[in-house]
Amino acid sequence: MKGLFTRLLLSAALAIQAAGAAELRLLTDNHPPLHFERDGELVGFAVDLVRELARETGDSIQLERLPLLRALVIAREGPDVAVFTILRTPEREADYRLVGPVLEVETALYALADHTPAIAGLDNARKVQHIAMPRKWLVYRRLQEMGFTNLYGVDTPEQMMRLLRLGRTELVAADTLSVATLAREEGLAPQQLRYVAPVMHQGSYIAFSRQTDAQVVARWQQALEKVRADGRLVKLERKWLGGPR
Repeated sequence: MKGLFTRLLLSAALAIQAAGAAELRLLTDNHPPLHFERDGELVGFAVDLVRELARETGDSIQLERLPLLRALVIAREGPDVAVFTILRTPEREADYRLVGPVLEVETALYALADHTPAIAGLDNARKVQHIAMPRKWLVYRRLQEMGFTNLYGVDTPEQMMRLLRLGRTELVAADTLSVATLAREEGLAPQQLRYVAPVMHQGSYIAFSRQTDAQVVARWQQALEKVRADGRLVKLERKWLGGPR
């Protein structure tokens, strides 16, 4: 009888968990090594992380790769949608329910290592002809707010790195996590780039739509804290990022 009672309690608990489980649509863009496609499959640090969090919460997830701006629009319009990963801003705090921070990210300016004369610091960066970066990136707006008038907005990070390789821009802006991968994809060795100056430090987050149940968002935040506390997050950082951030 005791064994039967225990099984009934377990079945009831599982039923309650299943009833509360959500079916979530998780959108992301191309940003190696955090999230990118390899052989037609989404992979990367953040991809592994959201899968780990889904296992922890019991929610089912559908991953899709979309341009970032389109993904953010979709996540504003309906329930059970999230975008990963994005940088936190006051506007995004108002538009989404944020889970994180997942990582702390530094965005900086880079030049070719053999560029002469050497460019050092933000003051000198204001004097070059062009600083290239995707106009959709937050750093583009940040540099505009800082009074930079020499920004060269492009559509993709691949275009940005190609301009640098061809000598059509003196500087590019990229985060320190992805710059080496972006360089390699354009045929540049990471050592061919030189760090010039930091622009900003921001936390990266998973952004859920405001229409998503607050309890769903809360359990994802709790799952993230558990994954961080028990060492699983550090293991993913070592796998994809070379070590804890």
